[in-house]
Amino acid sequence: MTTEDLFILLFCTVDDWLREHGVPARPGPLPMCSDSELLTFALARELLGYDSERRFRRVLLADWRHLFPHVPAQSELNRRTRWLGGALELLRQHWLRDLPGMTDGWVAFDTTPLPVKQPSRVRHPDAWAGPEELHAGFGFCAAKALWFYGFRLATLGPLLDPVPWVWALVPAAVNERAVLQAMVEGAHDLRVLADKGLSSNALAAALREQRIVLLTPPTKAQRETMPTAVRAFIAAHRGRIESSYNVLKDQLHLEHHRAKTFYGLLTRIMGKLATYTLRAAWRYAGLTVE
Repeated sequence: MTTEDLFILLFCTVDDWLREHGVPARPGPLPMCSDSELLTFALARELLGYDSERRFRRVLLADWRHLFPHVPAQSELNRRTRWLGGALELLRQHWLRDLPGMTDGWVAFDTTPLPVKQPSRVRHPDAWAGPEELHAGFGFCAAKALWFYGFRLATLGPLLDPVPWVWALVPAAVNERAVLQAMVEGAHDLRVLADKGLSSNALAAALREQRIVLLTPPTKAQRETMPTAVRAFIAAHRGRIESSYNVLKDQLHLEHHRAKTFYGLLTRIMGKLATYTLRAAWRYAGLTVE
C-alpha cells in the first residue's frame, strides 16, 4: 500500500465513523480543516513512524497538500488534536469489535514504565498533574533495574493476540495488584496470566470469588508443588505478555512520545493504542500495510 493509499483509506475509515457517531462541536466558526482530517493526521503519524508532530506537519505541507489543502497552524493542530483525544479512544473501541473474541477466557495483564523526564532533571514534580490526583512520580523498573520518573501504562487483553481491551495510565509506584483488581472488577470466568510480581495468595483468593484464576511464574518454593503441565504452559506463553509492549515501543515509539504536558501524553497514548488496534483489525481482515 502506498502512502497516498494509506491516507485515503484512513480518512475514509475515520470519516465514515465520524459521520455515524459524531463528536461535540466546539464553539466558534467552522474550521477549514475537518475533524476527520485531524484524526487522520494523528493516526497516520503513528503508522508512518513520525515522533515529532512538527516534522509530520512539515511533511503534510510539502508532500500532501493535494489531499489536505488546509493543514492548520501548529498551535491549532495541537489544540484540536487534544480536544479529539476522546474520539481516538472511541475509535479504538470501535475497531476492537472487528477482532475475534478471547480464547477460553485467557487474558494477559502487565504494566510498563512510561517515563516523561530524566529523574535527574526533575525540578517541579507537580508539573505533570492529571485528574483525580494522578501525577508523575518516581518508580522502579525491575526489568531494567533502574529508576524512572513518569507513569505506568497498564493493559489487559486476550492472551493469544494481546491487543489491549482495557488500559489505564497509573502512578509510577502503583500497587499492580490493586490495578489488576480494578481492571477485572465485575468480570468473571477468566484465566489471567501475569508477571511474577502479581504473585499473592491474598490476591488469588480475592479473584477466585469472581471465578477468576490467576497464574504467575512460580517461585523456587512453588516449583515443586506446581504441576509440570502448568509450569510448561506459563513458560510457553510468558512472552505473550510482553509482545504488545514490544510493538508499542519498537514500532509506535511508546517511550519516545515527546509529550510536554499530562494531557499531551494522554492524547499520544490514545493515538498509539488506537493505531495498534487498527493495525490488528486490518491484519485480521487480510489488509497488509507496509
